[in-house]
Amino acid sequence: MLFLFAGCAPKHPVTDPPKEPVPGSFFDSQGKPLTESALLHSIKNKDFILIGESHDNPCDHHTQARVIELMAMEGQKYVLGLEMVSVERQEILGMFNEGFINVDQLPDMLQWQDHWGYDFELYRPIFDKARAYLIPVKALNLPSHVTRNISHHGLDNLPPEDKEYLPEKLIEPPEEQLQMLREQFELHEDLIQADQVKFRRFVAAQSAWDTKMAYEAVKALEGKQKSVIILAGTGHVAMGWGIEHRLRQLLPEARIAGIVPVRALDDIRPDNPFNYFCPPSRERMRLGIVAQEENNRVMVIGVVQGSISMEAGLEKGDEILRAGDKDISSLVDLHLAAVDAVNNNQALELEIMRNDKVKIIEIVFDSN
Repeated sequence: MLFLFAGCAPKHPVTDPPKEPVPGSFFDSQGKPLTESALLHSIKNKDFILIGESHDNPCDHHTQARVIELMAMEGQKYVLGLEMVSVERQEILGMFNEGFINVDQLPDMLQWQDHWGYDFELYRPIFDKARAYLIPVKALNLPSHVTRNISHHGLDNLPPEDKEYLPEKLIEPPEEQLQMLREQFELHEDLIQADQVKFRRFVAAQSAWDTKMAYEAVKALEGKQKSVIILAGTGHVAMGWGIEHRLRQLLPEARIAGIVPVRALDDIRPDNPFNYFCPPSRERMRLGIVAQEENNRVMVIGVVQGSISMEAGLEKGDEILRAGDKDISSLVDLHLAAVDAVNNNQALELEIMRNDKVKIIEIVFDSN
């Protein structure tokens, strides 16, 4: 999977470009920065901690892994619940929890690529922390074919073997989420007036998805754990509309915290109590390169015609070893180095490996 690194700097930056937060930094609902210790103090006694993500964003997963580590270092006992794994694969996660299989064996045994689709390496930091701190991992989701069948055929037409996976009762979405789902559905269907039968099935599928994850999280909490950390797509976490709404119906007294990613501080909304900043992963790099992070290496897999990187001589296949004074092992490292260069009105010096030879390339940002 290719990760298009977020904009490091505008090609024509203003004279005094605003400083961007450090990727993985935390903020409250008003945009006030939070230290890791302040965040931990706010969330450590919650029953459920929901951490949203964009599935293809490596920075999101590194930040999730950091929260997992902070909780473990505090001595908190909790279960890690995953949207990414459906409940019929819990036996495999159980083997992982017991130490019978390791992280490297999980992708094949879970049939990760077939059932989730996003590169397992994105999620490796999360499983590494779970193994390092002996955190039990729990599958939360419905099998994908069940939600697909609900969308296509409706709840009443599910075969008995699919109905066995459904939660005891589907909890309907709040009105605000219903409106959001309507907008998503109409966009997806490319219709001005969407078919109402299809829309009801679409809502039922989404409700089954969120409700199932909530039910499974409650089961985990009732298993005498102090809390449950839930990792799920931001759409299931933001505004408290998805999983949190269902948790509150099941356990009205539950203490819940949601942490969602933002791509700019302007995206912070008072409805989301906690936020973390990560640059987007699928925006064309304003540096003009498309990069891939693999095994702690950053490889250039494309250079945009006419970009400042092409003008500087960067080529497809280059490995970026250093940027400025930073050794580069991730896209986040590269992003920070570029932001520093722009904020300090400096050129960005890259040390690259090309055909087994080290070269120095200097990228100059246009100051006009």
